[in-house]
Amino acid sequence: MIKELLKDPKRLGLLIGGSCGLFLVYFFQHYLDFYHLFQFQGPQKLLYTSDFIIVDPFAFSVNKVFRYLVNDLCAMALIAAIFPNRKYVRFAFYVLLFGLLVLVPMYISLYLIQPVGFSSLLGHLHRLVMNPVLMMLLIPAFFYQRKLQNQAEASE
Repeated sequence: MIKELLKDPKRLGLLIGGSCGLFLVYFFQHYLDFYHLFQFQGPQKLLYTSDFIIVDPFAFSVNKVFRYLVNDLCAMALIAAIFPNRKYVRFAFYVLLFGLLVLVPMYISLYLIQPVGFSSLLGHLHRLVMNPVLMMLLIPAFFYQRKLQNQAEASE
């Protein structure tokens, strides 16, 4: 599999681009201020924590949605590089949509509403949503599924 990946420049580019993208998002996470970039201003240091602090709701939402998208698109690039079959990328896209339509709004709502006693839940939800955890969990699941398919084909 590694030899196939190294021979295909497109897959190699996706692997390197996705890995570098995830590294850069993590490295510059406190400066990923998309809200101010869209207003043609310099990015400001973000001081978001899992503890509830008062924030501009619109700026917070824009920053979190775009960080989610960048993280998951980089992870999807890794999946596309490792698994050239489109069905895996399509499934990853559905996971991205689920997160964008369900998990991100839930996270943003909980952060902005600030219910008492939910700060630890918010911390875990933050890790699940803002880090590409679901996408990364797809990689071993896809390997396992492919292994099961190969075993089924070999036994026939």
